[in-house]
Amino acid sequence: LDKYNKIRRTSKSNRLRRRVRIDVDAIDETTCLQKIAEHMNAKRLLVWHRGSTEGAADPPVAVQSWLEHGSQLDSGLIQPKFCWRRSYGKEPHSKSILKFSRYHGIDLLDISRIVAADNYIERNYYPFVKRKNSFVIEAFEQELVFEARDEAERDDIVEGLKLLVARLGSKIIMGDGRVLDEFFSPMGASVPGKMPSVFTMES
Repeated sequence: LDKYNKIRRTSKSNRLRRRVRIDVDAIDETTCLQKIAEHMNAKRLLVWHRGSTEGAADPPVAVQSWLEHGSQLDSGLIQPKFCWRRSYGKEPHSKSILKFSRYHGIDLLDISRIVAADNYIERNYYPFVKRKNSFVIEAFEQELVFEARDEAERDDIVEGLKLLVARLGSKIIMGDGRVLDEFFSPMGASVPGKMPSVFTMES
């Protein structure tokens, strides 16, 4: 909760809005809500390029990606996340549960940059990536490279993530409690407890 309160008073939020650029105000509210719902409920098959270490490149990995809703628990908050987990293809449920792998995730508010790969990727670090289909997510010192099915899907993912990050940051900065309806699970949002002050006008 302290982390969220600091967002309203420090330059981190301003830096976030500068680097993840998208004009939320230029989008019709109804259209914006539709896009948010679409991306928050979508699951996509991507290729995760983990880069090279000590001259040896780790092989690309097929992953299932999705956006995890946040939760409000006893006045504390679990942030919405962009998540991914290794995919083992289409297998019977009885076999797939035996190959359960841990998932990776990054908080949406920790994302500082989302760009199409194009000329941004260095071949020395990512020798197998298809640039025109790929995008890069930066957060703190972390760089994540994912490859979509094609350029159109890549562009849709990039614009969608930019919208989500900008919208979430804007709602929190303004103390707009409606952010719970858009980015937090109904079950988590209904847990008893006082609404965190970050969603009110309290200081």
